[in-house]
Amino acid sequence: MASAKAVPSEKRTAWIKWACSAVVVLGLLLFFYPREKVELNDQGYDASVALYRICNQKDGTSLQKVADQIVQWRSDGTLSEQSHSSLQRVIELASAGDWRQASRECRQMMEDQVQR
Repeated sequence: MASAKAVPSEKRTAWIKWACSAVVVLGLLLFFYPREKVELNDQGYDASVALYRICNQKDGTSLQKVADQIVQWRSDGTLSEQSHSSLQRVIELASAGDWRQASRECRQMMEDQVQR
């Protein structure tokens, strides 16, 4: 004897299709969500190139040297605020050991400069 609370397979299938469609739509929205492009000044671009190399090589010593240089440029006023905050994000990721994500962020920053 079937339970009165049992969901017919047609309703279950329709619900699963709806849920999967919602997940796909949400994923596409997140993937194509427009993000703000980073505009680097000359110092910032040079630092992003150096950081990209450092992140690919997972070179902690060079990371610290570039981080110190970025702080110096910021205090000198030769590095814009947007450049500084974007580069700091990469340095924090790399310092935490997330070299792959730090490398991706650098790559995206450099691509943003070409696509302006």
